[in-house]
Amino acid sequence: MAEEEYDIILDAKKRVNEPHIRSYELAKTASEAGKLKLVNEIILEPYNGKGFELNKGQVVRYELPEGPQIIDTFYMVKSRPMDEWADTFHTSAFGPHTQWEGSHYYSNSPWCRPLVTLIRDTVDADHMQKLYGPGAAHSYVLHNGACSPAVYESVFGTVNANACHINLAQGIMEIAGEEVARRHIHPAAFMHFQCIAFDKVPTALTYFSGRGVLKPGDFVELLAHEDLYVAISPCPLGDQHDMTAVENCTCYPVRIAIFEGEDAQLETAPDPQRKSMNAVDFVKAGRPGMVHGKVGKKQ
Repeated sequence: MAEEEYDIILDAKKRVNEPHIRSYELAKTASEAGKLKLVNEIILEPYNGKGFELNKGQVVRYELPEGPQIIDTFYMVKSRPMDEWADTFHTSAFGPHTQWEGSHYYSNSPWCRPLVTLIRDTVDADHMQKLYGPGAAHSYVLHNGACSPAVYESVFGTVNANACHINLAQGIMEIAGEEVARRHIHPAAFMHFQCIAFDKVPTALTYFSGRGVLKPGDFVELLAHEDLYVAISPCPLGDQHDMTAVENCTCYPVRIAIFEGEDAQLETAPDPQRKSMNAVDFVKAGRPGMVHGKVGKKQ
């Protein structure tokens, strides 16, 4: 019998995520037990982005009050929004490309630390997967992207269509200013309430209708591990039911609710305190102490 192959990626993911399990479990338990208090509430209207602050130890809930509505979200560290943000590459490197309860949204290099954790998700995943297959999900990342006017113009010929690219820029400008918005001109977006599956060969997405899966009252909750600026876009695809033209998409409002621990600040993930340098600074310094493998012999 062949020796079982060692899955180095699976082992690495386990080691990186293990220190952050406790804060996830405590926050989830507090939420389910009703031990959180509401401190702020925002209604996000269709076709408009929004920016808001989320403090360390707070929980944000994105809720569907009226009907299915895709949202794209982007998280920046408040103390350095130009430099550190939730990164889709590191997040998918240390977890799946689809996010579930317990998924951590890791920041970019060189920090690579959890900024938020998905602690609750009320969407009926079993029903969704019965309809759309075992790989179906509604929270996911698409490799540093969000829908843009260029996409809609390419597909439908519509010029300057509303898009998450526009709405996220609006949200970033509102909370962090124009300079930061221009820095993140196409931000690394984290999607929720968008029924999809990576089920194509070669690997690609299939988009499914949210009707019959996402119901009023469904929500996701995320715990913040750092003081953050958050930008959010209600995707103009809305319930993703009729995408034959931009004008045929149906959109709904989204409720944003921010909570804190009822008695004390919720515990957050420990900062791993990475020691690697910023890549440009490292190169300018002459790449001191750089570690690498070996050069192979010609075969």
